[in-house]
Amino acid sequence: MIHIAPSVAHEARALFSSLEHHALIYALFENNLEAQLFIDDATQPKAGMIAYKNRIVFGGDPNQGRFNTDLLQYFAETTFSPRKERAFLATFTSETWIPTLKEIFQKYEIFLGTRSYFKTTPHPQDMPTLPDGFSLHHVTPEFLASDIGGLETLKEEIHSERTSLEDFFENGFGLCPVYENQIAGWCLSEYNTGDRCEIGIATLEPHQRKGIATILTKTFLIEAEQRGYHHIGWKCWERNEASVATARKAGFSLVQQEQAMVAIFK
Repeated sequence: MIHIAPSVAHEARALFSSLEHHALIYALFENNLEAQLFIDDATQPKAGMIAYKNRIVFGGDPNQGRFNTDLLQYFAETTFSPRKERAFLATFTSETWIPTLKEIFQKYEIFLGTRSYFKTTPHPQDMPTLPDGFSLHHVTPEFLASDIGGLETLKEEIHSERTSLEDFFENGFGLCPVYENQIAGWCLSEYNTGDRCEIGIATLEPHQRKGIATILTKTFLIEAEQRGYHHIGWKCWERNEASVATARKAGFSLVQQEQAMVAIFK
């Protein structure tokens, strides 16, 4: 398989067109994401793979034998060795990829499930208020350098989606609720490109089931609108009822449901 720069792989974009509601795909081909792109042929690609952190996306025809052999070697020897990532999330443009991926990942423990993708357009609204005792902070270098507890967990979350903290500060934004000098969660932008981004959100115990996530999301959307982001995405597992409920309460509408695979190195 061929490792190629997205900026010159114009024909490859069509392989992933059914997943362009994902900001990751859009950001990659708009040259706003430092992900890896692999295709089977430089001039007339029929299959491709995008690799970013522990996210993998497969597109095109899953029956390209030589490409699949290269994929098997890639995952066995290069990226997901015991010394590196041990689990990843794989999405694909068609469920016809599933038999192929089961063969490629035969040495992995595999879980299949349904992912839901929601979308909304921010609009002017009144600023919601957190419950008494909570304060809300922008995620800035100064905030991350403070003595507030739990910031290492927040930094790990940022690194899981960004190439560096500097990348986040330059291209993203986020909000963090604090209670008794400890972070209570976060709401961070992901895959910022043009007027699009997605939300990465979490509420930590013991602050769940208090409406914090909904308030945080609505505040995030106000911030996004002020920054010129008009298309905000939200993705989660269908079985994650709390996340689905929060998205709907914050005004998101379901766009797509699709199969996804979690693969864990045995």
